[in-house]
Amino acid sequence: MAALSKEEKQRVFREQLNHLKENGYITDQEYKKLLQAQGAYLADYESIDRKQSFIKQEDQLDSAPAQKKKSKPAPKPKPVKKKKERSPEQIRERNITWTLILGVSILLITGLIVATSQWDQLGAATKVVSISCVSLFFFALSYGTGRFLKIKQTAFAFLTLGSLLIPIVIVAIGYFELFGTYLSLNGEGRYLLGLMGTAIPLPLYVRHAFVHRSRLYVWISLLFLSLSVGFMLGTLPLSLDAFYLGLMLYNAGLLVVYIQLKSRSYLQLFLKEVPFFAQLNLVISTSLMLFFYENEVFYSFNLLLTASVYMAMVFVYKTKEYQFVFSVMLVYAVYQLVENTPLYAINSLVYAVVGLLYLGFAYAFRHHTFIEKVFRLTSGIVSFLAFIYITYESILIKEQTSSWLLLLAYIVIMINYLVLSNVTNHVIFTYLAPVFFFVSAAQLWDLSQTGPLFFFLFTAASLLFLYVGIWTKIKWLHAVKDSSFYTSLFVLTGCLYFALYDLQYGYSAVMLLIFSLLAYFVKKSSPHADMTRTAVWVHPSGLVAASVIFYQKLLEWVPAYSEGYSISFHIALTGILLLGLHYVWKKIGENDFAWSTFYIAEGTYVAAMLLLLTDDGVDPNLVRPLLLLGGIGMMYLLVHYSKKTYYWSLVSVASLAFYTSLIAPLRIDSFSSVLLFMVFAPVILIAVGEWGGQISKGMRPHFYLLGHIVQPFIILLILLDQLGPEHVHPVLLMIPLAVYVFSALKAGRESGIKTMLYAALTTGYFLVVTLPIELGWNEMPYEYAFLASSVLFAILWFFVSPEWKKRIEWYIIPFSILGLFVVISNVSLVAEGEWLMVIGYTVFTLFFLHQRSWPIVRFVPLLLTFGLWEKLRVFWTDMDVILVLALGTLVLLAAGMLLQKRLFGPALRADAYTWTALLYIGYLNLYTLWDESVWIRILPVGLLSLWFYLGGKKCSEKFLQNVFYTGTIVSIYGGYLMIIAAYNEFIPDLIMAEVQTLPVLMVLVFVRKKLWSASREVMSYVQLAALLLIAGYLVLDAIQSHTIWDAWIIGGLSLVSMITGMQLRIKSYFLVGMGVLIFNIIYQTRPYWGNLPWWVYLLIAGLVLIGIASYNEWQKQRSESEKPMEQKWKKLWKAFKKWQ
Repeated sequence: MAALSKEEKQRVFREQLNHLKENGYITDQEYKKLLQAQGAYLADYESIDRKQSFIKQEDQLDSAPAQKKKSKPAPKPKPVKKKKERSPEQIRERNITWTLILGVSILLITGLIVATSQWDQLGAATKVVSISCVSLFFFALSYGTGRFLKIKQTAFAFLTLGSLLIPIVIVAIGYFELFGTYLSLNGEGRYLLGLMGTAIPLPLYVRHAFVHRSRLYVWISLLFLSLSVGFMLGTLPLSLDAFYLGLMLYNAGLLVVYIQLKSRSYLQLFLKEVPFFAQLNLVISTSLMLFFYENEVFYSFNLLLTASVYMAMVFVYKTKEYQFVFSVMLVYAVYQLVENTPLYAINSLVYAVVGLLYLGFAYAFRHHTFIEKVFRLTSGIVSFLAFIYITYESILIKEQTSSWLLLLAYIVIMINYLVLSNVTNHVIFTYLAPVFFFVSAAQLWDLSQTGPLFFFLFTAASLLFLYVGIWTKIKWLHAVKDSSFYTSLFVLTGCLYFALYDLQYGYSAVMLLIFSLLAYFVKKSSPHADMTRTAVWVHPSGLVAASVIFYQKLLEWVPAYSEGYSISFHIALTGILLLGLHYVWKKIGENDFAWSTFYIAEGTYVAAMLLLLTDDGVDPNLVRPLLLLGGIGMMYLLVHYSKKTYYWSLVSVASLAFYTSLIAPLRIDSFSSVLLFMVFAPVILIAVGEWGGQISKGMRPHFYLLGHIVQPFIILLILLDQLGPEHVHPVLLMIPLAVYVFSALKAGRESGIKTMLYAALTTGYFLVVTLPIELGWNEMPYEYAFLASSVLFAILWFFVSPEWKKRIEWYIIPFSILGLFVVISNVSLVAEGEWLMVIGYTVFTLFFLHQRSWPIVRFVPLLLTFGLWEKLRVFWTDMDVILVLALGTLVLLAAGMLLQKRLFGPALRADAYTWTALLYIGYLNLYTLWDESVWIRILPVGLLSLWFYLGGKKCSEKFLQNVFYTGTIVSIYGGYLMIIAAYNEFIPDLIMAEVQTLPVLMVLVFVRKKLWSASREVMSYVQLAALLLIAGYLVLDAIQSHTIWDAWIIGGLSLVSMITGMQLRIKSYFLVGMGVLIFNIIYQTRPYWGNLPWWVYLLIAGLVLIGIASYNEWQKQRSESEKPMEQKWKKLWKAFKKWQ
């Protein structure tokens, strides 16, 4: 589209100004100002334009020589797509249009509701005439909205509704059989009736399309044209397949018409939509044809024709997606042709060759990159589906599995994927080629039956692995070299797994040896470093696995081998032999194999030692200790060879295992003797670590660590032994205690010192628990061992240095908290004054908590006191509990005031005493809630108000202080409500609700003035919400009472609220009062308006919507000076917005 000239732009601007002035959007003065501004702008613009053109000419003269030397075209900026924005006039017109449509729709629904009650009484002709009248009604609305209201969109919408009702009228004629039974929906001429219903309105739709330039009518016209063709074919005596053949010829005709007429300019409105419509029409026709047919051979030729049409659409409409449809249709056509012709005898081979057919298509369209690529992919997919189908048909349908024809088909598919692997870059094809090699191999075994299938496939995989995966030099096989390597490796693994699963130990051992041999060839031939690294480890691992599997076969030859030696000795012997192989590899210079073989040998020996835990067949007196003694040597070789100090841990474990294995040769039988023997194991380990630390620096930590790992289990065994009648003396715990003390003094790091110290303290607690039982003090509850231990730890705390005090505090605090929990949970507290000892234990714990300054942890002992009161409530009366809880709350509040200055903060600090007092108040409420005296019930509320008041004093921020003081006032109001409820018999029911709720307004006024004066806006919302709740409560109370006095009271209060709001300029009082007053009037007059039929409201809504739309359209044509009422309303609204 060419750009407008300056004169044309000026003319368009003046026309728009005239239109705005005539419709009242601008005044005459504004019109004159805009014209003057435009004149000034044009004068300045022309002067600037002349200067720029002069400068541009000079620049061109100066840059002419440079441009001759080198000229570069300036890059064209990419067009930026802008979102289409609607003008305010368009938005207003759209809103008017939708309002009109909604109003008319509601009127039609109203008419439908009214008419349905009389519809059955109307005759057939009357019903058709009614539908016709509705169509004429829409035409009339279209004319009116377009001619008078000048709303083109609305006029077009009503025109569309009226036009679409024309075929409905014809269908109604056929339905009511006004033209006889022949031209009815179920008569013989129903297709002729359909042709009439689509062909008669078709010229009208074509006219609407050209007149209104509407795509909607273009699509409707094309749709009715296709329906007309379908109904015309239906009137002819054709078979179902011939009918679909006619539809496909019609679709092909649309292609021909588009090619012949696409250059005609006057038909571009239709020709632009033909490609999209033709595609949709063809898809629908194809969908119907796929499900309805009669003759299979005719059907297959229809499919081939349809596939050809789709392929033609690829080139005509430039729609590449239909190539996929062509591919699917062609496969389906071939299937129908083969299954219903003599080709069925060799269907397996034909289906396999189809994949090569698509490769031929790809070669034929080799100049079209996308088409060639898709045909190659289709070839791969079709070949895979052909494999699935021919295999399924061979096994389940034909009930045969061995066939040379099937083998040939598999080979063809394999060749297809081999070709695809060379001509494409898709990895999946490179893997499918070796997969079908194995499929062909399995089919060959099925025909020859040579040996077990798993070993046959293992042999084939080994050959493919070596020849194609490693050694191949053939160019066509290079594409599948890596895939053959990995696929054959997968098959090798699967066959081996099946042999093991089937307990074929001989075959499994041989296969594992072959695996090891293949790993050797991979190491020697593979150029990939990661594969060679893996092969180095697979080689010795395969030898170990073969040896382990061979053990089962060896037992069949020498059954006595399992008595005294068993599998553990066999695996240990394998490890020793591998160690010898390590020295062989090292001698001949194969350092990689030597390195891997050594570590596999060590791992094998470790596995043998682990099997000793469950292997009962090993001789415990000689073989087991010797194997473990050899394990010490093997682990020492591991440390020496690897130079890794962390392997000393394996040496220490082997040493401990050897020490434990001496129990059987030394004839230690009783549990106490074994315990006494094992209690020295940590001592020996730590002594060896001390001695070995002088030889090797890395040896000491590992022996120390193992000794301290074993020691807790020995302590646990000593404690369990105390449960029996014959047990060791608890003084034996002094040995672990001495070990822990020695280790704590010898430890260098702080973490080690604390660990050993806490282990020693825990062992001391165990000694305190068990020693009284040994001394006969059975009457003392064991729970008090926590208290006694805490006292002993406290005595120790007093006599040590400050550094050790800090370490002990980290233990004594959690220990005392746990002890307090155990005492409260398990001790019955039946003795007189015994609960005071628990209180003392709590104070003791809090003392140490204050030493560490852990304010958050102080919650724990304070909260545990709730369990104490729960236990004491069984022995005490409710009044005793109430008194103690009230005093406890006051004590906690006093402690919080003295010991903590802030309620919370900074960081994770908080006043545990004050917050626990809040929980005490809640707990106290459980006992006072059902008391008969209101002054007892009000006690928690009073304490809560005191808590809020004291909490507010401890808050440094003004906001939080206001929150807590507000809580104080709310708590006092809650107490007021409780007193009112208790003495309600002295208050009349008529004003009870007002007595309960109206004081809230005074509370709000006080809070707003004294506390929240800085938050006026927020308090306005709070005040509005409170007024709404109070108004709702009073209205509900009045509705339930339903007396004239309640109506008078509600009306009076609402009137007072309105007057207060007007005088004080407060929106909430005014709006709530007005709303309640209006509701009261409507509620009292409900009998007068509540009996109208519901469709009357629907009719009123439709009329209101049409009236609003008409009024807005009328207002749009008026100027601002003609709207005095709206200006007054705007002034009132601005004044109202200034209220609070």
